[in-house]
Parts: sequence; structure tokens; C-alpha cells
Amino acid sequence: MSRALAYTGVLVVVALVQAAWLARVQVWGAALDPLLPFAVGMGILRGAESGAVVGVAAGLLQDLLSGGGPLGVNGLSKLVVGFASGLFERSIYIENPLLPAIATFVGTLLGEVLLVIVALIVGLGVPSWSGLVAKMIVQAILNSAIAPLLFRGIRAIETRLQREH
Repeated sequence: MSRALAYTGVLVVVALVQAAWLARVQVWGAALDPLLPFAVGMGILRGAESGAVVGVAAGLLQDLLSGGGPLGVNGLSKLVVGFASGLFERSIYIENPLLPAIATFVGTLLGEVLLVIVALIVGLGVPSWSGLVAKMIVQAILNSAIAPLLFRGIRAIETRLQREH
């Protein structure tokens, strides 16, 4: 099985689960977004280019499935987060189990800040700053909680793909 086909399948399944169920379950206005930790994990394991490609694909899928907001906004934010995560590919010790959670926490905050900047630029407006900051932190905590599991899944796929070749 090709790497692109394997990750495309995983990406579509994760996006469908996120759009169908996870987006509706909110904690203080924040919903679990497994697509972001997926882009972070790909960036860490496969580099900036892979992180960016997975990030933009994940974000565009999210934009298409959610039907709300301008098309491409999530694609742009996840592209930047995936790319930025990939910049640390060779400079960090990936065996540390806290790494995916920490990288996802920082990546989520970066992604959320980018979404706010775009919203301000296009005139969508943003809620109160105190509520927005609380939502960002809760979003980062939720995403960080599932990051190690997604990271382990990506590593398992990588191991299997390497055995097949």
C-alpha cells in the first residue's frame, strides 16, 4: 500500500468522525479537533513538507465538511501548524511520550491565533477576548489529550509501511 493512499484514508476517516460527532461535543466553546494533532504528528515524524501537505488537506476537508466560514481558513491555519511542527523533525527526541502533547498544545494555540487574525482581516469579528483565550486554552488541552494516541497511530502506520518495502 502506498504511503499517500494510507494517509489519505486515515485523514478522511478522522475528518468524517470530527465533522459528524466531535464538532458537536463542546467544552466551554471548544471542540476536539483531531485533524490538528494529526498534522502536528506528521510534521514531527515526516518533516515540514509532509506536515504542511497533511495540514492543508486536513483543513480543507474540515472546511468542506463543516460548511461554515470561508473555505480555506482551516486549511491555511493547519498548513502553517503542520509546517512549523516539521521544522523540529530532526532536532527533537521523538521517543518522549510528552512531545506530541506539548507540540500539539503549542500548535493549537498557533492555529487558533491564525484563525482569529484571518477573522479580523476578513471582518468576521471575534467574541470577547477573555472568552476567546479561555476557548483557545481548552481547545489546546483537548487536542493535547489525544495527541499521543494519534502520534502512536502514525508511527504504527510508518512501521508497517517500512516493513512492506
